[in-house]
Amino acid sequence: MLEPRIIEKPAMTIIGLEASFLHGLSPQTNNFQVIPPLWDRLWKRSSEIPGRIGHAMYGIIYGRPEEQRSHPDELQYIAGVPSLPAAAVPEGMVSRTIPAGTFAVFLHRGPIQKIGETCHEIYRVWLPQSRWQHAEIADVELYDERFDCEGKVSEMEYWISVGPR
Repeated sequence: MLEPRIIEKPAMTIIGLEASFLHGLSPQTNNFQVIPPLWDRLWKRSSEIPGRIGHAMYGIIYGRPEEQRSHPDELQYIAGVPSLPAAAVPEGMVSRTIPAGTFAVFLHRGPIQKIGETCHEIYRVWLPQSRWQHAEIADVELYDERFDCEGKVSEMEYWISVGPR
């Protein structure tokens, strides 16, 4: 079973590109049809983002209220970079501030195409057996120098917001 680190994270502002998708645990999942092209578009436009902090890139996953969804398994995904909170948002991009909170940080090793297995382990195995519940602030994917999109030894972090049961 995966064992996370439990950490407190300060608020973080992400600027990037956003799209709706059906999550990886959905029978109709379309995450690999939606998310990789979003990253391709961000790579081409990332130099437009003012006030960038560091070199890491982040995927932010969150749900909208049910009445705003077109499908029960729909989530929102932002491919972006951390930026100063007051930075101007380029046309066609969005800004989202992830509030400070407690996060369970999991390490995903291997090809990104296997992220669904990691999410299954997090949500179907670890979370139900843990002393935590999902706080539903956001899930965060951290892509830094350890990540290699095509690599078998690639690593990235997957954070879920948690609170005590």
